[in-house]
Amino acid sequence: MAVLYSLLGLLGLSLIGPGLAGAFRPGIGRTWLIAEAPDARNHLRGLNAMMAALGMIALWACWDLENSRKLVLALGVVMAMLILTRLYSMLVDGAPGSTTLVYLGVEVLLCGVFLGWPPPAL
Repeated sequence: MAVLYSLLGLLGLSLIGPGLAGAFRPGIGRTWLIAEAPDARNHLRGLNAMMAALGMIALWACWDLENSRKLVLALGVVMAMLILTRLYSMLVDGAPGSTTLVYLGVEVLLCGVFLGWPPPAL
């Protein structure tokens, strides 16, 4: 259980801060976003808000871990989809930098623990 608490806390805290900062940052994407349309910036803010919400869900699962089996499994499924899209991106977009590879490794670890070792069913 301590491993689950630690990993859920790590996931939650690592997503909430950057997610909220990205959602409410003035001038998001002005220097690097290719599509300058308000629609593109709006979509990017929405993705950042979803990232913050996933962090909140991870911390919520810590609140009552014994009864959070479904939340932990759902977070594992999110991690699995993230891993699949990162691998697909490597195939079609090319090799990423070392930071992205570290993220991928952490996401594989989180996915494995969340799907392979969720809290026991009550």
